[in-house]
Amino acid sequence: MKKLLAFLLSAAMALTLAIPAMAAPEDAVPISGAPDGDFSWYTAEQAYLDAHPGLEEQLRASAYDFFAREVAGSMSPEEYMAYFEMTEEEFLDEMVLWQVSALLEAEEERSWVDAIKTALGGVPGQIGVMVNGEYVKFPDAVPEVTGGRTMVPVRAIVEALGGEVDYEYAGQKNEVRLFIDKYTINFTIGGTTAVRHTRGTDTGEPDETIEMDCAPYIKGGRTYVPVRFLGEILGYEVGWDGQFQTAVLLDRDELAARYDEHFTIMNRVQANRGLTMEEGKNYKADVKGNLTVTAFDTLNGNQTYKADLSASQILNSEAANAKLSLKLSDNARAGLEKLMLGGYSTPEDTELFHTLLDILEDLEFIVTEKGLGWLHAAALDEAAGEKNVWLGLDLGAEWGQLAFAQTGDATMGSVLAAMIDVDSVESLPTAVSPAAQLLYELYGDHRFTTSGGVSTRTIGLDDLLALYKDMGLTEADLAEAKAAFQEFSITMKVDSKGGVTMACAMQTAALDGVPGLKLTMDVKQDSGNAAISMTLHIANIGEGRLTLTQTWSTTSEKPQDQPPEGAIVVDPAELLNP
Repeated sequence: MKKLLAFLLSAAMALTLAIPAMAAPEDAVPISGAPDGDFSWYTAEQAYLDAHPGLEEQLRASAYDFFAREVAGSMSPEEYMAYFEMTEEEFLDEMVLWQVSALLEAEEERSWVDAIKTALGGVPGQIGVMVNGEYVKFPDAVPEVTGGRTMVPVRAIVEALGGEVDYEYAGQKNEVRLFIDKYTINFTIGGTTAVRHTRGTDTGEPDETIEMDCAPYIKGGRTYVPVRFLGEILGYEVGWDGQFQTAVLLDRDELAARYDEHFTIMNRVQANRGLTMEEGKNYKADVKGNLTVTAFDTLNGNQTYKADLSASQILNSEAANAKLSLKLSDNARAGLEKLMLGGYSTPEDTELFHTLLDILEDLEFIVTEKGLGWLHAAALDEAAGEKNVWLGLDLGAEWGQLAFAQTGDATMGSVLAAMIDVDSVESLPTAVSPAAQLLYELYGDHRFTTSGGVSTRTIGLDDLLALYKDMGLTEADLAEAKAAFQEFSITMKVDSKGGVTMACAMQTAALDGVPGLKLTMDVKQDSGNAAISMTLHIANIGEGRLTLTQTWSTTSEKPQDQPPEGAIVVDPAELLNP
């Protein structure tokens, strides 16, 4: 938000620089105030100045510094005034207005932040601590920043986490012991070392020792500790939202479990459609599809374009390799070329375009769980004048781990929790983030009706519009939306094992020059196998039909984990910078 506001302010300043004639009309009211009965030039900036006596003089005194800091570029104030034919008084007036605008923007942002913070249970103007989306309440002592570190009253936050605090245990002065969940944490006031024990273990040795970057201290009878230390030693991710002045503690597993309580039906679907790869087993996936697009032409006759897709993938928990073929009909290739290149391309552009299409007709790639990848196509061999040419890619270990995650183990909760930004308060309002709230309203357990082991969810137009009830839609807006749709329905059926069928139908009326359209789609998915068929009809323009099927099975074939022997591996950067 701050960056956006800064950008908007800069843009406003740039416009003022570019169009000085708009600074004020000849009969404009001076900054000092508006005459009786004439408020045409009495701005919010002037009202702000009127409400803060003495501010205008302060801003005039800082005008040159403000110009040098925010506006100058390569111009001096004197050059600026000369260029725009301004007197010094006019220059000072303008700098005052710009400074007031910046103050108003900052005040507006503070009001917005304070409103959200209050709604979420925080206290405006106070350092906050949020644990899994909920603000911790501090009844007396409050968090503070010391030496650039956020320090929190330990008792309030420990009790919020369901723990206990014990002071001066075993006769040792200034010693503090915390009991939280399965852990015991010991530290000394004024010291920077803390140890964590897991209760129930026999060794007596600490399982975690952590050095604090700021020593605990006592203030007003309360013990303060660095919030980052406390969060990390308990296994939380710790972030800081500077806009909301809030430390964010996040346990994604706990939050995922909280989400999953509301998505048991959709998690059946997730488990059923996902593939849980077992160590030592190989799997094969086959995908086939075709797309047909017909452009209506009453004068010259309809024109039909086709594309066929086939893909085969072999994978295990360590590597995957796949072959892909996308074949376009001749007229589809010609039409796509015209669309992409616009008929103004150079011969080199045309050649590159056809090479890319040729690559998609015969493409093979290899990816490993370490994030290494290779790509091969007959068109690359032809372009290089060599055989068995592969492009080598280092995608990174994190990407590889993500790509080879146990997909069958993923839940709605784990996916939603993974989306949360640990440095953002807004991504964690209460226990449910905005994305989770939307999915909850669409596909939460409470939205399904269950009979005979089959859970059914039907979404009509009224259901869809209800999701936007808090967005300020007027009755006229709702009436316009309803008038636009002649049909809208989505019906999902989930069986007891997680197999799912879904039927979608949507039809709109022609409105304001936009032609009406009709969309139908049917989806069936069970045990990793899926079938999709979709038709889109746009009145007087054209129609498209798409079908896709996917099948999974185990196989004795092993995936390649590197290019074949004798392959020529090329760095893509070498192709871009020969």
